[in-house]
Amino acid sequence: MRHATLPAIILLLIAPIEMVSAQQNSASCTSEEHRMLDFWVGEWDLTWPGGQGGTPAGQTGEGTNVITKTLGDCVIHESFSGQGYDGRSFSIYDARSQQWKQTWVDSQGGHILFTGNRIDGTMEMRTAAFTDGQGNQRINRMIWEDVEENSLTWRWQSSTDGGETWTDLWVISYVRR
Repeated sequence: MRHATLPAIILLLIAPIEMVSAQQNSASCTSEEHRMLDFWVGEWDLTWPGGQGGTPAGQTGEGTNVITKTLGDCVIHESFSGQGYDGRSFSIYDARSQQWKQTWVDSQGGHILFTGNRIDGTMEMRTAAFTDGQGNQRINRMIWEDVEENSLTWRWQSSTDGGETWTDLWVISYVRR
């Protein structure tokens, strides 16, 4: 019986520390780093070339993406829909690691974790390296580039050489509604 209560006691001791830490982090969600993805917030119409994003070759893919700030402006929430495919993401700036972190889930049962930051003026988030179906070590990344007030380009890319070179898999043009 004594051993069963030990985890509960440890949890009671740790919980207040985690709550204070979370409160300190949320109080700083107005820093410049926390605003690095603010350009993405808004309602967007999307287009992409055929052969990408599940769109048949010869057809233009179309979709929408609604990006909002929530939970005290600490979280960027994405709601993507296009060509019968839906996805949601939650992105936060983690001040402790000084990185952006995103969790993506979608209507095909997908779940992807990203980390990243602004690199050479371009916002970039990457997956950890993984072994793909062909046995290759692969890294995927997304980048936001050519960012203007009412438009931007988003790229989904893949690398099998540790990030030395990248191949576009999906290039989406965003136009603000």
